[in-house]
Amino acid sequence: MNEQSLLDLSTLAWVARGVIALVASQTLLCAQQIMPEPTHVLAIKSKCSLIHLGSLDSFDITTGGVSAAKLLYESLSTGKTEPVQKAIYIYDRITPVENFGGEYTALDWICHYQLAGEAERQKMTADRVSAEFYKYFAANDFKTLKDYLKMKYHFEEWAHKKTPKKEPYFRFLEDFILFNNPWREHWERTGKIMDVLDLKPGNVVADVGCGPGYFTFKFSEAVGDGGAVYAIETNPSHINYVTGLIQKFKVKNIQCVRGTEAGYQIDRKADLTYLCSMYHNVYALSTDTELASFLGAIRKNMKSDGSLVVVDNALIEDSNLPYHGPYISKDLIVEQLWYHGFRLVKSYQFIPQRYVLVFKQMPIPQGGAPVSSSSNPLEVPVTSGRALVHCVFDPGFTLPGRKAARLFLKALESGEQQDYRAASDAFGSIVPKERFGDEYSAFQWLCSYAVATGKQKRAMSAWWPDKEYCKVVSADNFKKLKLYLKTKYFLDRVLDDEDAARSGKPKEGVEQNDLSITDNSPMAKSEVIAFGEYLGFSSPARSQWEKTQSMLDFLKIRKGERIADLGSGAGYFTFRFSDAVGSTGSVFAVDTEKAQLDSVVAEAKEHAQQNVCPILARDNDPKLPPDSVDLVYICSMYHAAYFISMEYVRDGFVDGIKKALCKNGRLVIADNAILSDNQNRYYGPGIAPELIIAQLKHYGFRLVDRAQFIPQRYMLVFERE
Repeated sequence: MNEQSLLDLSTLAWVARGVIALVASQTLLCAQQIMPEPTHVLAIKSKCSLIHLGSLDSFDITTGGVSAAKLLYESLSTGKTEPVQKAIYIYDRITPVENFGGEYTALDWICHYQLAGEAERQKMTADRVSAEFYKYFAANDFKTLKDYLKMKYHFEEWAHKKTPKKEPYFRFLEDFILFNNPWREHWERTGKIMDVLDLKPGNVVADVGCGPGYFTFKFSEAVGDGGAVYAIETNPSHINYVTGLIQKFKVKNIQCVRGTEAGYQIDRKADLTYLCSMYHNVYALSTDTELASFLGAIRKNMKSDGSLVVVDNALIEDSNLPYHGPYISKDLIVEQLWYHGFRLVKSYQFIPQRYVLVFKQMPIPQGGAPVSSSSNPLEVPVTSGRALVHCVFDPGFTLPGRKAARLFLKALESGEQQDYRAASDAFGSIVPKERFGDEYSAFQWLCSYAVATGKQKRAMSAWWPDKEYCKVVSADNFKKLKLYLKTKYFLDRVLDDEDAARSGKPKEGVEQNDLSITDNSPMAKSEVIAFGEYLGFSSPARSQWEKTQSMLDFLKIRKGERIADLGSGAGYFTFRFSDAVGSTGSVFAVDTEKAQLDSVVAEAKEHAQQNVCPILARDNDPKLPPDSVDLVYICSMYHAAYFISMEYVRDGFVDGIKKALCKNGRLVIADNAILSDNQNRYYGPGIAPELIIAQLKHYGFRLVDRAQFIPQRYMLVFERE
């Protein structure tokens, strides 16, 4: 097949996709001028999650994607065109079913550009943002594009063989290739979105979360010299890139604004506030305080008759129209924004995978909305503007936490009781306010242990796992704990006035959000995460704040039972189950991390826990034998299956549980409740129990019991239908 034939076939494939999307869109809600008030009840129609925030790395990197990327990499490295031709063929086959709206179309565009003649290349880069897209990746013999391919598709291995998703360089490249994709129009119907925005010369636009400026420059052209566009971003890499284009294009009506979690401030009130591919993060990653501040900033910086437009990715319940990127059910957004004073007035959907919601301001409802009580497990009430999921995985630290950590480090180094008491008081004052269930509670317990008498210490560590915890944490005069505190809390950096006074050096002028643990840090980031999990999850303090014994009593475990502890970690519940089932029972410690299981095996051997059996699982398969267990226990983990796992991954996970349960077996899920900021909420991720109940109903489980011993954590007991 010659080069021109391949290009023609590829073009036909794109046309066909456009026709399919157009036909599908005819059945969608394209626009409504009068929208009814939200029902404040979510109907759960399938096993799909209402929100998905990215995918597990080992599953979104597919065989086809890797093959095409290798071919493109080979072409960039050798200058040969044959690999590019093969890559195009692969992308045209896999894009609709594997990665709709993802990086495939951008990489496919680059492949086409490599094969195109000069006239065709000029057409492909007629748009100046697209031209800069190619220049950025082509510079220095395509070094940047090669870097992206190596990182994304593991052509060079990273720690634990996972994509470095939190590396700033990779995050920028990921955003850049997705958002400034020159073929974004093909899948998004960008032109139709611009048409319905109906921008006029002289309008003011706040492009909130502008990224690398894809819409920013379109808005600039639409509003003209008399208008203004504010490119608002929290990521300095995006700000720097957009600023560079502004200068290069000599654009006068765009101003970059560095936003914060609390919002932003602009000089002129906006006719249009635009949030594209962003609200799913706002919904799931914000605290109540952050959300109220952010939406308050939108209201403050928006004209009274202005519009708030939210563009995001739809929940697709049709398996023939896959979308594997982040998405959020539009009902979640509509319901939440209603409680914050934004009323939906128009809704557009030009492709099934993406919607456009137009809101106008209204008075913020006082006292909430009446919600009918329903016993239907497939109906989830929405009684406030609080999100139904909270997805913060990296707790980081707060400034009060950093000060307390410094006091704790001082105590560890001095060994003085007054220093331990000062640190304990500091942690005690902040735990009720911000970090319930965090390592702060573990640190406070260690301070109490340090000042206890010998008799008190023996009582505090009477159970062997607690004694082992003290041994691990205090090893080599707390060497690892000290290093952890210095690294995680950046105690060697000069970040505030106290640091400056202590060191005699000027403050560094670095914002907390810009701090990151690097390869040159005293402790590697992976070590910080692993040790932090051990400190918090295995701490003897956990039984106090979690009411662990009450949870175990509720389960009424009998001698001889067989239990699977899914996500066993270092074995906090595994060893409790081991004692409960006795020598005639058995406990499967199931985890995807071999290091965790190795630790469990070593502890079980040392302390004669002969009924513990390790199982190295996969995210989509717990690897449990059929009909092997009476109880499957999942603690503080199902939320991840709900809003991180791709659907087919979760399908395999749940199916493995169903097959493993014997007749009348129980699935028990303990997870974290969604509370307001002033209710001493759990520090980590959480999910409304109703979402789990509804999803598992579609998977064939019925709720038979539930309990809640603390406000922050609930227990749900299911049996198979």
